[in-house]
Amino acid sequence: MPAPRLPPSKRQYVAQPVPGFVEFQHPKLVAEPPAGAAWLHELKLDGYRIQVRVARGRATVFTRRGHDWTTKLPELAEDAAELPDCILDGELCFLDANGKPTFSGLRAAIGRGQTAGLVYFAFDLLWRGQDDLRTFALKDRKAALARLLEAAPGPRIRLVEALPQNGPALLAAACRLGLEGIVSKRRDARYQPGRTDAWVKAKCRPGQEVVIGGWRQEKGRAFKALMVGVYDGDDFRYVGTVKAGFAGHPGLVQRLEAVEADRSPFTAGDKPARTAETRWARPELVANVEFAEWTGSGKLRQATFLGLRDDKDPREVRREEAGDVL
Repeated sequence: MPAPRLPPSKRQYVAQPVPGFVEFQHPKLVAEPPAGAAWLHELKLDGYRIQVRVARGRATVFTRRGHDWTTKLPELAEDAAELPDCILDGELCFLDANGKPTFSGLRAAIGRGQTAGLVYFAFDLLWRGQDDLRTFALKDRKAALARLLEAAPGPRIRLVEALPQNGPALLAAACRLGLEGIVSKRRDARYQPGRTDAWVKAKCRPGQEVVIGGWRQEKGRAFKALMVGVYDGDDFRYVGTVKAGFAGHPGLVQRLEAVEADRSPFTAGDKPARTAETRWARPELVANVEFAEWTGSGKLRQATFLGLRDDKDPREVRREEAGDVL
């Protein structure tokens, strides 16, 4: 049976050309995913959030910060250019031998310029032809996306299926498979920029973006730790050290030395003291970490470095806390 068409009563009265970059909608973190028929669920993929804009046979690839990465991802742009005019929202991933997305593999592939094997998983359709679809319900946008991607050339652009299962049960299954978690979205919600209660994410393990404010390393000696923080309003708050996970990132020290500073950038929290091993950094590099928990004093416990995130604005990095937002 063909997918249902979008309700004609909500179509735009005046045709509009495809706009440039469109601000993303982002999920809020929750401790437990929602259950019930009002929600659809998607597997949370470990990659880079990417927006693909197609207009008159030319595709432009944007990062979550609106940077143009078309030349960095030429194969994706070439394939997307064969689609009708549209704006896609999705996640760019590197798949390992078992088909599992890995963030470190993605970072390495982009760093080497070996991007032909990357896969773009599209989960939303924001614009189609001359119609702004952001005012339509998610379930209708999903149906339109499925139809549009029937014309996708090859496996580089794939559809993220909406899963109607119970949210907590799906999260448990995702965790057993070693995935990052799930994202739950209200079926009837429109697409709204920023973080809203209509999209929520639940993770299998605690994770957090942090901004690097320094590192510990004696000259000529082994690398020891990162000193990291998050923004709290205008303050850059120290949240502890990251002492593991550096083995697979040989270029990290060079990136740090490029932003080395004379003084501490931390302006809040229990700020670290300078020692013979301390080297400060301008707060320009965003890192992705996993950790056991937040301590009572607001520090990361047993944090492990997963990689740098060049797609994130340091000033947008805040402490993520699960709360009752439903």
